[in-house]
Amino acid sequence: MSIVVAVTGVSSLLGENLLEILESRAFPVARLVLTDPGEVVGRSVMFAGHANRVVSADKADFNGIDLLFNCQPGALPEAFTPGRIPAGVRVIDLCPEVGVDAPCIVPEVNAGEVSGASYLISPMPAVVVAAMALSALHQRFKLLRLNLISLCSVAEAGRKGIEALASETAKLLNGRDAEAGYFGQQIAFNLLPVTGSVDASGRTDTETRVSRQLQQVLGDEQLEVAVTSLQLPLFHGQNVVLHAECQFPVDLNEAQSLLRQTPGLRCVADQHYTVVSDAAGQDEVFISRLRTEADNDAGIMLFAVSDSLRKGGALNAIQIAEHLLTQLDH
Repeated sequence: MSIVVAVTGVSSLLGENLLEILESRAFPVARLVLTDPGEVVGRSVMFAGHANRVVSADKADFNGIDLLFNCQPGALPEAFTPGRIPAGVRVIDLCPEVGVDAPCIVPEVNAGEVSGASYLISPMPAVVVAAMALSALHQRFKLLRLNLISLCSVAEAGRKGIEALASETAKLLNGRDAEAGYFGQQIAFNLLPVTGSVDASGRTDTETRVSRQLQQVLGDEQLEVAVTSLQLPLFHGQNVVLHAECQFPVDLNEAQSLLRQTPGLRCVADQHYTVVSDAAGQDEVFISRLRTEADNDAGIMLFAVSDSLRKGGALNAIQIAEHLLTQLDH
């Protein structure tokens, strides 16, 4: 079956990647509605050999759409926000507003939560990567406490983040000063200890969202999650360092076997390890540095990395949509 699909924020990095992946996976699109709040309005975007004109959301013909992907903060039309979505329409939001309460979905982990919901969230890249890495381990060894360090690329800040890093890097390499731009401080050849805004507790809104979304995806609100989110001078990729304490002792060989059997994971063993460039353009989450604590056989540590615009972003949303299609077929 073919469906009518709308994409809002089509000029964003997520929007561009989403269209590319939709086409490469032969997603059954009968008609495509493309909207954007920026300068691309009026231009045409090619999809499956056809030119599709980009319009502003207030000029778009949303009549008859079955599915809407929101790919940019603030781009979701009010008529498709939670509680107002027309009957029969499903919304997958890659950039939800802070505080929105809705199912967060990583299909390999909690696809069962999709059923019956009209508004679904594709979680933050760090949540997708961590959930993929931890789900099987949590089911087998029961995670009690988790320390998560999220190492974010500038791609999560969108095109302005990439432009800031590129501009500052070029200036510094040419012996010029790099004035603080989009990130408020120099990002090139630097590391910023926060992403998002800091609240009275010292946590950032990003860290709070990662913690809550991960609990939801793993289906365990009792899991204690401590998050530190850092901004790195990387153009693309989501890196996550995980250190978990489990209820049951961890057999490393069994843990490795579980990860290797998990769809969408690529687990590297022994002295080998993966880096962000290995994940660029790939659909998998890469796992390496898997080990137990020296003096605690119930403690496990690992490093996970993925392309933040693919499995950490657009691909995850499309996989949610593909799961929705299987429900419609039945």
